[in-house]
Amino acid sequence: MTLEDLARVLRRWGWLALIPMAMGVLAAALARPAPSAYQTSIRFAVGVRPGQPADYDYDGYYRWLSSEYLAAAASTWMRSRDFAERVAAALAAQGPVLPPPAVQGAIAADYQRSVVVLYVTAPDPQTAEAITQAAARVAREEVAQVWPQAVGTGTLTPLDVPVASPTAPSLRARLEGLFRIALGLLLGLTLAFLADFTDPRIWDRRDVERMGLRVLGEIPKGEDRGAE
Repeated sequence: MTLEDLARVLRRWGWLALIPMAMGVLAAALARPAPSAYQTSIRFAVGVRPGQPADYDYDGYYRWLSSEYLAAAASTWMRSRDFAERVAAALAAQGPVLPPPAVQGAIAADYQRSVVVLYVTAPDPQTAEAITQAAARVAREEVAQVWPQAVGTGTLTPLDVPVASPTAPSLRARLEGLFRIALGLLLGLTLAFLADFTDPRIWDRRDVERMGLRVLGEIPKGEDRGAE
């Protein structure tokens, strides 16, 4: 299809293409803005206290290795329902009451070597900081209840003071309006081409040639055939 054919279809059915596009523009204009969110983060230094001297410790190598294992385990625990329930209970004791699913949805965690990073995202800064503080307390005081091998040796030490800051909207939220407009335009063009393809009427010589017929002559549209 050439640009001339495209222009011909739009001249005939452009009004049909504009309807879905207008609907897409209207949907983008009426779409609710993405809700604001605040995020905090806190790092934990994960360590293993020295126990009884052992010949196989190789100058603390196995303690460092154990701390890395504990960091991976603690990161997994922080994303679990058990951790969310413990944090929800700690929050209920100090004021804000949040159900465990909401707490679990707000928390994310990652680890690198012997450091665990806890991320908390909430609709307001007070909630984000409250969840982070409760999570830090639970992680520090109750890790040995989940991992018995850490009793008396494993430690999670907070390295930061959680401070909430606003987060930028996601790429999806920023492009959602443009996506709706593009979808409306695509649907409109599809309808226009479908209408042109199924239209049985003859508009010009191209429609005749498309039927396999030979055009012998053509009278230009609007030509003045009157005589003096």
